[in-house]
Amino acid sequence: MTIIQRLKILCFCSLTITISAQSVDSTKTLNDISSISLQFEDHFYEALAQRLIENWDRANRELDACLRIRNDIPILYLEKAKNYKSLKDFATAEENLNAALELMPKNEILLQELQLVLFMQSKYNEQIFALKELVEIDERYKYDLSAAYTYTKQYGESLETLNDYKQNYNFDSRIEHLRTRIYNLSKDKNLQIVDIERKIQKDKNNSNLYVRLFELYQGTNNKEEALKVYERFKENVPRAPMLEYVAFIKSLDEGNTLAATESMTKLTSNSFIDDRVKKIVLSKFRTYGKQNPNYDKEIKKLPEEAPSVTENQKFFMELTSFQLQEGSTESLLDVYQKNLEVDPNNFSLIRDTLLLQLYYNESEKAKELIDISLKKYPSQPILYLINGTLLTKDEKYTKAISSYQEGIDYIIDSPEMERAFFLKLAEVYTLNGQPEKAKKYQTKGDKISIN
Repeated sequence: MTIIQRLKILCFCSLTITISAQSVDSTKTLNDISSISLQFEDHFYEALAQRLIENWDRANRELDACLRIRNDIPILYLEKAKNYKSLKDFATAEENLNAALELMPKNEILLQELQLVLFMQSKYNEQIFALKELVEIDERYKYDLSAAYTYTKQYGESLETLNDYKQNYNFDSRIEHLRTRIYNLSKDKNLQIVDIERKIQKDKNNSNLYVRLFELYQGTNNKEEALKVYERFKENVPRAPMLEYVAFIKSLDEGNTLAATESMTKLTSNSFIDDRVKKIVLSKFRTYGKQNPNYDKEIKKLPEEAPSVTENQKFFMELTSFQLQEGSTESLLDVYQKNLEVDPNNFSLIRDTLLLQLYYNESEKAKELIDISLKKYPSQPILYLINGTLLTKDEKYTKAISSYQEGIDYIIDSPEMERAFFLKLAEVYTLNGQPEKAKKYQTKGDKISIN
């Protein structure tokens, strides 16, 4: 058996497994090329081999040879469609899939390919029609159908379909991401309100739903309905940590600064409250403080009270940064360096501190921190980039080159980072009197396009 023959058999086996995994029943007919002719099989296997090496035009010529022998085999049109899709000729791919579907209507594999090709052509209404047929085969396609409705701005249908999908597949982590996308695209707060009210009817103890509904009514300036949501929240989930957040917003709206301050203190001292929420609270109180200067002093007391009020040091580090004068990055460097004493294993804090130290030529401090950080995080490429930069500044070019080359090995799917390393290597090789190597890495870096 020749290498080419083995390759052909391997290609066909791979294709059969792929299709069979999707739909065993469909495969029996769709993938049936038996009992035709040896000439037919030779052309078919050659088409698969050519596709494997991305010679899609040649693959289609081989498939056309098959079609001249038999033109009623659905898989021939499917394979042609795949090749045309690779060639970005989506219209011809669509024609071939429709031809296959005429021979085998309502086939799941064919419909899957068709809806994808229609999407690539922005034929969203036709894609929706194909997805509706797929939903009849398997209700899992309701997720894709819900997403497709967003492109035709049918947000009500999109939410309704997504809710139907969630009833059976609540474990799917993509659901809430799509729901948020629908909300953001529609910008129709009433649509969101109706959707959340419907969800509360099914889950009246879900505190996140009350918070979201409260915020929506606030956003539409419907204070009366927002107050009703607060009362329902308090009645149904009286011990929910986020109830205090709603109480805080309510107190600010009512101008009850004392109650708002008390709520803010409780929120920022509660380790069960997410940091994102605490930042929102801080921002809102800060805005309120600017409008009411007598109460701005309340926020300034918090960092001093932090050890006795809360164990959540991370939040108070953020609070310290928040209080800096706008644009005062030198002050920010001081804060970051102090915060490292509180949280020395915070990689984001380490990275930002190092970058600021480089910016303000705090090289000695940066060297101390980089030595410690490389031991803690030996697989973080940016640390090698910073280390190489520091070594270059000290004219230790050979060591800088080693640092850059070692860092490249840790880069995963980051063209921006890869380009930075190549350009830094070009720079250091130039300084080290190695122009040929410098040119090599400069070319490599220039070839990487960054948006």
